[in-house]
Amino acid sequence: MSVYRRFVHARKGMSTIFGAIFFVILILMGFNLMTWNFLQYDAYNGVVTSMKQRDQQAASENLAATAPGATGFSGNSFNITVGNTGGVSVTVTRVYIFNLSPSGSTQCSAGVCIIDPASPVNCAGNGNCVFANANVQVGENNHNIRVTGLTINDGSGYKVVLSSMRGRQFSFYYPWPVNIFASNSNSTNTAHGSLDVKFDVNTFNFTQGTQTVSQPAWNVPYNVNLVFWVKVVNNAIYPITLSKYSDLYLICERYGLTGEQDCENVVDFFVSDASTINPSGIVAYDEVNRPIVLPAAGPNGPTGSTIVKYGSFTPASTTPNKVSMATPYLFFLVFFYKVNGLVVGQTLTFFAVRACTTYPSCP
Repeated sequence: MSVYRRFVHARKGMSTIFGAIFFVILILMGFNLMTWNFLQYDAYNGVVTSMKQRDQQAASENLAATAPGATGFSGNSFNITVGNTGGVSVTVTRVYIFNLSPSGSTQCSAGVCIIDPASPVNCAGNGNCVFANANVQVGENNHNIRVTGLTINDGSGYKVVLSSMRGRQFSFYYPWPVNIFASNSNSTNTAHGSLDVKFDVNTFNFTQGTQTVSQPAWNVPYNVNLVFWVKVVNNAIYPITLSKYSDLYLICERYGLTGEQDCENVVDFFVSDASTINPSGIVAYDEVNRPIVLPAAGPNGPTGSTIVKYGSFTPASTTPNKVSMATPYLFFLVFFYKVNGLVVGQTLTFFAVRACTTYPSCP
């Protein structure tokens, strides 16, 4: 019996020991789980804080190209001139160059030229493309990023995109545009788009009969064949090709004068070939073989003007046209043109002209 009692007491002691060990293990597991949760939450907060700081730094980046954007052309090299107006330094990690309007240039015309600062690549088919001086400090102005392996002063229009280490992108166009698509070249214009006609005594003329010298068209003879001459400039950085459907749209302006009915006369003068001089020899406009192309704007604005002549009764015809009533007319320029591969329509609110029976005097 004494042996049995000792065995029972021994079993109870072992149960107590194992129970205590199991309890301690549970406590340690719970403590480890809590510690792991704290560590994970702390790591999560660290990542969130780091990402917020990264986003704030990225938002603080602000590179601005300095006009004319690209300078120092030498062979197949040039400078991209920028200033850092942001709150952090900026490291440019890649440059993308898009050829927007190839004019005999094959550079980057198949897509985009991608240029890195470390590994030269044959991006343009004519040299090893690379750039240097990629770090732009806070407050730095006129910083030159030197690009080697291609050039962008060959007559085409280019879009240059700078990508930073923090994932921001900054872009500009070369030639540097005064207007890209939808603004105007000065305060006396009529345009709200790429094409522009300025108010000037000699910007809107006409010829009649066999005249070879045009004259101002603010007053014109009525019921006489006419050819209108309009001086147009191109504000866009892309050349513009006029469509045969471009025209002068005339609406007569006579409202309830004594003894007369309201005027409902509408006249179209469609664009004619550039060689047209007067209504006695209208040359039909051929937009395929003899298109009228308005040159792209340069770094300092439009590169001159183009005289566009309107005289045909219907699109691409040799039949002249006339204004058939002796009354004021409102003129609207209706342009259809192709720019950078796109067909665009633009209407210019123009001005008023009087057609007179007693031309050149109009009472």
